[in-house]
Amino acid sequence: MDAVIVDTNVIVIANDIDDKRKDCRDRCQERIEQIIDQHEKVVVDDKWRILGEYKDNTRPNTRKGIGDLFVKRLLQNLGNPNICTTVHITPLVENGTDFVEFPNDDNALASFHKKDRKFIAVALAHKQDVGQAPVILLAIDRGWLQFADALANYEASVDLICEEDMQRPRQERKGR
Repeated sequence: MDAVIVDTNVIVIANDIDDKRKDCRDRCQERIEQIIDQHEKVVVDDKWRILGEYKDNTRPNTRKGIGDLFVKRLLQNLGNPNICTTVHITPLVENGTDFVEFPNDDNALASFHKKDRKFIAVALAHKQDVGQAPVILLAIDRGWLQFADALANYEASVDLICEEDMQRPRQERKGR
């Protein structure tokens, strides 16, 4: 079974009811449905850094968007290794953004967004545990694009669900 890490923006866009990003929203919903149908399992960290971000951006107990249902399912199945795997990542300092597992000494990744480092750290910790890094699912965060080659050096790959949206100028994406 393939393992994935889901960036929070995939969940947020899947819940979006605005039609500005309908194509991207539909693709995010399809990917989440694929995960829910147990074609892939989700990898998160054991200290709830990722799950906490999910919960801050969804309402798993009150709303009924596919992103909300996805988060609720993860929370209900944290102990089920067919649905969710947790890995330990080691903070370098207590700021919650720097981790031993992140390639901190790689200059090509020095400006990688601090709040997204947990996703890379989880991917590389999982790789260390099982020998293969899970794919990181990403919807629209253009900040990751410049780091794709550097991340590939660590076998951390990103699946750009809404790549066409990320390639268009920001004004065009908002107007759709």
